[in-house]
Amino acid sequence: MTRALLVLLAFALTATDADGQARPARPARIDPADRCQMQLLRVDREGNRTEPTPGVTNFFAGGNVHARCRGRNIHIYSDSVASYGGNVIQFLSQTNRVKYRDSVTNLDADQITYFKDNERVEAQGNVVHKDLKAGSSIVGPRVDYYRPMKGIRPETEVIGYNRPTIKYVVRDSLGRITEPYTVVGNNVRTIGSNLLYAGGNVTIDRFDLHGAADSIWIDSGRLERGEMLRNANLKSIKEDGFTLDGVNIDLGLRKKELSSLKAKLKAKLVSTEITLDADSILIDLPSRQVEHIRAWGKDIRPVAVSADYKILGDSLVIESPGQKLSSVRAYGSGWAGLVSADSTAGGTPRRDWIAGDRVVATFVERDSAGTKKTTIKQLEAEIRARSFYQMAAQGNQPAGSINYTRADRIIVIMKLTNDSTSVDRVESFGSVDGVHLQPAVRRDSTARADSARRDTSAARPRR
Repeated sequence: MTRALLVLLAFALTATDADGQARPARPARIDPADRCQMQLLRVDREGNRTEPTPGVTNFFAGGNVHARCRGRNIHIYSDSVASYGGNVIQFLSQTNRVKYRDSVTNLDADQITYFKDNERVEAQGNVVHKDLKAGSSIVGPRVDYYRPMKGIRPETEVIGYNRPTIKYVVRDSLGRITEPYTVVGNNVRTIGSNLLYAGGNVTIDRFDLHGAADSIWIDSGRLERGEMLRNANLKSIKEDGFTLDGVNIDLGLRKKELSSLKAKLKAKLVSTEITLDADSILIDLPSRQVEHIRAWGKDIRPVAVSADYKILGDSLVIESPGQKLSSVRAYGSGWAGLVSADSTAGGTPRRDWIAGDRVVATFVERDSAGTKKTTIKQLEAEIRARSFYQMAAQGNQPAGSINYTRADRIIVIMKLTNDSTSVDRVESFGSVDGVHLQPAVRRDSTARADSARRDTSAARPRR
């Protein structure tokens, strides 16, 4: 192609006044020197230039188009190009994809339109955007791309419409790329490589988790945190995983990796071992495992429940190193109740219990029918401690003895077998008092009848 035609095309792609002089940038905030002055470096077929109104030049050309912003590392490749007054430039492809390339972004689509007024690149049709710095991507039917502008936006901004998919890349401590998070929403927006927003029926997935909320935002840079807003739910997809619900869920991050979760307002945690309800629940996740859980609240007083026990307090702290339950601590009017060993099947389980300003339940694993089961090994209460328990019936007793104890400190030590747990002994310390009720011994009525018959026979006169 001749140099004269290239000059003509460059002229046609630049906004001009009626006298042929370049117009200044209309938005006063944008430095004219920072605008993209689009020029064509290559086109195979002769272009068609029209002037529908004085001072407005339209241009159409096709065939192996290569355009760039003058003096910048910004390139666009397409099958054809159409310029409307130099302010709106459209790139189309019939067989190949339109490609936008700069130093930080790759953008592929069926159609790309450049709008000079706000320096916006609009991509439509099977769009794929890739952040070259972070490795993250956005795929969807339409994506708007805003390059950095001095005094306007220091970093790139990308907006996706009509439920695009974000692949949010995470790197480990050695900088290696790990499994990305997949975020889908009605609309999404990213700023630079660290800020992400998604709104409208949002889902977030990874090989080991699934989450959903009305909207989500993540700042993996300076703040290292995020938030799932309204109807938030996050599920750990593991054999020993959990489900966390709340009106909102805060996300704590460390190098883009989830390090903590905090469910707020009507929080609920369900795992294989416990169900926990509270106003707020905080989970620490070092190495993607649940190690430490805290729960607190006034409207919903924290309560942890399993098939074997119930524990509540003003706040609860649950320790599970290696994701194995080891202890639950209740602070402030703590209470822990056990299902009694002699609860009858089909009836309402009666709970033996222990209470105090501080209550600690310690757990251990035991074999039950060939499977591992976590059960309480010991209960301890301190400060205004109380305990209530009933021993199993012995011999011909109709029921076991009942004990109520008050002390400064009480320890209940459990007796563990393969298929059950029961109270082994209770130790009390400090100022101790209480009540111990022993059931009456049931007499053998059969033995009394036999004895009466023997006595009558002996008294009967002989004939």
